[in-house]
Amino acid sequence: MTRSKSAFAAVMLSIAAFTFSVPAVAGGVKIDYDKEADFTGRKTWAWKAGTEAPNPLTEQKIRMAVEAQMRAKGLTKVEATPDLWVVTHTSVTSEARINVETFGYGGGYAWNGWYAWGPATTVRIQDNETGVLLVDILDGPGAKLIWRGIASEKVPDLPDPDKVAKKVNKAVAQMFEQFPPPPAKK
Repeated sequence: MTRSKSAFAAVMLSIAAFTFSVPAVAGGVKIDYDKEADFTGRKTWAWKAGTEAPNPLTEQKIRMAVEAQMRAKGLTKVEATPDLWVVTHTSVTSEARINVETFGYGGGYAWNGWYAWGPATTVRIQDNETGVLLVDILDGPGAKLIWRGIASEKVPDLPDPDKVAKKVNKAVAQMFEQFPPPPAKK
């Protein structure tokens, strides 16, 4: 390969690395709610089927965290005819990330004269997984969505159960910091 072709290839790899290295999902917690919904007078809640976590132990951690927050807000869990339904949805998405590392030119003098080498480039493709947790609260009688919390976080290759529990508890607590929302202004 000629010098100009190798320089062109290095430039194209650098452009590709920059283009594909931007993450699609950023971590964090967000909430949204129906500004017209009246949250006053709501005292009971119950679970409604959603999309469970792929790992049953993670699903258990999510449910325990949500139940603790609902209790802390003074709401009582019931089996039938609740004021609010709680639904959780989880998903894990995978995104390929291309990492390109290029090291510069070099050279020196050796027993057979001067020598030089071109850039050394390493290309690695890495799969990054992002977990998303949605907590939906529905109006009891109509089952209309009135509040939603969303959390996303990078999933490690080998998740530590204690760290998963801490992350779930922290994310759910951040969601419920603003629950129930303030009454609508008239």
